[in-house]
Amino acid sequence: MSACGKICIGTILLEKNRWTTDKTPTCRVSDWTGRFADAGFDGMELWQWHATKVDDAERRALTASPCPVAIFNSYAAFDQAGAIDRNHAALLARRFGAKGVKFNVGNDPAGRQEYMEALRQWRLLFDDDVTLLCECHPGTILEAPAAAKAFFDEAGVPGVGVIVHAFNAAGTLDAWLDTFGPGVRHAHLQMRDERNVIPFSAKPDVARRSIETLRRAGYDGSYTLEFTAGTLAPDETVDLLWANALADKAFLEDLLR
Repeated sequence: MSACGKICIGTILLEKNRWTTDKTPTCRVSDWTGRFADAGFDGMELWQWHATKVDDAERRALTASPCPVAIFNSYAAFDQAGAIDRNHAALLARRFGAKGVKFNVGNDPAGRQEYMEALRQWRLLFDDDVTLLCECHPGTILEAPAAAKAFFDEAGVPGVGVIVHAFNAAGTLDAWLDTFGPGVRHAHLQMRDERNVIPFSAKPDVARRSIETLRRAGYDGSYTLEFTAGTLAPDETVDLLWANALADKAFLEDLLR
């Protein structure tokens, strides 16, 4: 744990194929874990396909990583067809020792009860000290705080937390914190303008206000650097993304001091 709070790096940040259809990894995360640790990251949020579309030697290397898998970033669907993927995600999270598992429900209002039952059953596959972290993403049925609260209250599932997008959804941050209080357990961080992902330092007032809002609410959760400047740029390279992620980390640490 760093002096200014737990800061993770999302391995999706370095992955050029993050939004392709087949999701075939272009970088081997084990080649980077030493650098993650040396840079002072407290852990990784491991993109699902960096664990599934690799050989078992890579999975062994990730299990023994000097920078631990703090959060397993699952994209398993929450309908009946997603059951196998949900089971696999639980097995991998256990193998890596992840204490947080990110998930998304679907976008069909008619599937609400199905998503709820899937969450109840999935929870049974994890130890009590693992937190399931809902990225209540735009385009899902839980994108509004009130809808998410009603869903989780009805589901009655213990050990579930909420992820907020603290910088690029700053206008709704108060609503999430007011609705969930300490149930907000994690923050994904990226900064955007109208077209691109930009450095945190490009909008310092937005970043500062967001961190102050979290602090006022008593937030004691963790952070993941999700995307950084250079994402989808014509000259995108993994080295450029890494350099920009380090700059964002330093900026965040200054805010958290």
